[in-house]
Amino acid sequence: MGEDARAKKLRHLLARLKSGKHVQNRELGKALGESAYADFESAWREQLELRKQLKDKPDEIRDYEAKLKRAIFLENKAAGARAMGAKGTEKLARAAEAAFDGLYEKLGEMIATDSTLAGWFDRNVRWNTSNFPDLSSIDAPRVVTASSGGGIASGIRSKRDTKMAAIEFALDGLNEDADANARLNADMQQRLARVVKLK
Repeated sequence: MGEDARAKKLRHLLARLKSGKHVQNRELGKALGESAYADFESAWREQLELRKQLKDKPDEIRDYEAKLKRAIFLENKAAGARAMGAKGTEKLARAAEAAFDGLYEKLGEMIATDSTLAGWFDRNVRWNTSNFPDLSSIDAPRVVTASSGGGIASGIRSKRDTKMAAIEFALDGLNEDADANARLNADMQQRLARVVKLK
């Protein structure tokens, strides 16, 4: 298959995928070529591994989730008491803030011990005085899942997206090859013109 025909086929498959249609692996492999298809298969294996990691949460992450749940419970209890005009609202609010403070302290210790745990959260968890979060459920980092996005899950792609990325990468390579060939042809034309002038 020539480069033009290959690019045309790849663009056709990309359009099908973008419109929500299915492209079989066999068809994709034929259009991509052996090497690029092997890269696609490798990328898809990485995606499956990412999904497995999201299911196998470390104990530290599970512990963080339990502490976050407790802090949110206290915050909601304080908000409910405030809405009803109950006594002791300030005490409940301070208890909720203390729970979030303890949560952030625990999180800092976790990340200091194992920096890879930072990838489990939906936002930056390496703080300083300028970006320290508020003691509330709004600012508290959440543990990601495959559906929630951010953190480790931000690299999650569907098989369709992985196929589209492989095709786009192959098309970029073809365009670069075409540009390189165009530059080489222009260079050859200039050299030929100089040779003709010398005669």
